[in-house]
Formats: sequence, C-alpha cells, structure tokens
Amino acid sequence: MGLALLGCVGALKELRCLLSLYFGMLLLLFATQITLGILISTQRVRVERSVQDIVKKTIQNYHANPEDTVAEESWDYVQFQLRCCGWHSPQDWFQVLILRGNESEAHRVPCSCYNSSSANDSAVLDKMTFPQLSRLSPLARPGPSTDLCVVSAKSHIYREGCAQSLQKWLHNNLISIVGVCLGISLFELGFMTLSIFLCRNLDYVYDRLARYR
Repeated sequence: MGLALLGCVGALKELRCLLSLYFGMLLLLFATQITLGILISTQRVRVERSVQDIVKKTIQNYHANPEDTVAEESWDYVQFQLRCCGWHSPQDWFQVLILRGNESEAHRVPCSCYNSSSANDSAVLDKMTFPQLSRLSPLARPGPSTDLCVVSAKSHIYREGCAQSLQKWLHNNLISIVGVCLGISLFELGFMTLSIFLCRNLDYVYDRLARYR
C-alpha cells in the first residue's frame, strides 16, 4: 500500500526522486522474489526438513504454555483446513504429554483432527476456536475457550498426515500458484518500466510544456 502510494505521488507530482525510490524498491522486491524462488527450488530438501522440524516441535510443545498458543492454534487451523492429522500421521500426537490419558484409555488427538463429515456430527467442531476465522467474521466461531479440546484417536479422525495433504494441495494448485507469481512479476516489471520511463522523460515533457506557454 505504501509502495503504491509512493509511486502515485511521484507520478502525479512528477518528482524524480520519488520515482527513482519507487523503482529501486520495486527492483529490490523483484530481486528478493527471484532469490527466494531459486533458494526454494535448489534447497527443497532443506526447506522441507526445516518445516518438518518446526511442525514436530509445535506438536511436542502443544499447549505446554497456555499463555502462548499462537503456533498451536495456527497448526490446528492448518489441520482443519487441509483435513489432516499430524505431520506424517495421527501417531505424531501420541507422545504429547498433555494429550495422554490413563494407560487404559485410547490415545487422544486435538479436535482439529476430527472428521465431522465422516461422523456426520459437528458437535466437536463447535468446541474449537480459531483466531484466524474470528478475524474474518465475528460469527464464524464462538468465543475463545481455555479448555483443551481432544477426541479419541479411535473415533472418526483424519488418517492422513498433513505432509501428504500439503503435497496434494500444492500439486493440484501448482498452475494457479505459478500463474499468480508470474502475474505479480509482470506487474512489477511493468511498473518499473513505467517509472524509469517517466524519470528519463521528465525533462522532455517540461520542454514540450514550456513551448506552449
């Protein structure tokens, strides 16, 4: 937003310094995007390993600190949206201390793993709160609750891990993702070309205007 405003002010007021700054920032942004794309392509295994480590750490520390649950709530939201459970499988949750019950009880997983469409029951989902959804609409979910929502691993839960679900989502939406990235890049190149054209031709425009005065 600020970058677009900078370009608009520079073009309207015909200020070469602002147009040059606008061009420089767009060029930096474009170069950063290209660099990130190259790094992700060449360091794919390392990126996947880093994401896996972050997710597993989030799972192991699930609600360990009740005052700071942003990462856990975000992961619950991912599981809910991708319809998956755990990173590789629901078994990733079995070693989490806070989810363990008595030895006679079945393993438990968060309610975000619950497959309400398979069970034809939305009562469990009504217990969940996602700050991401509440920001979109205040009526999306009920107010926040301090209770930990868990269900039995033997109930109707998603059996597929989020790693597989994420790979499927990326594969199914690859064309759309590439199209959006190319569209953004073309827009940036277009605006960079326009800004440098204005910078180089301001003197010419001033001369033409002076002749008609």
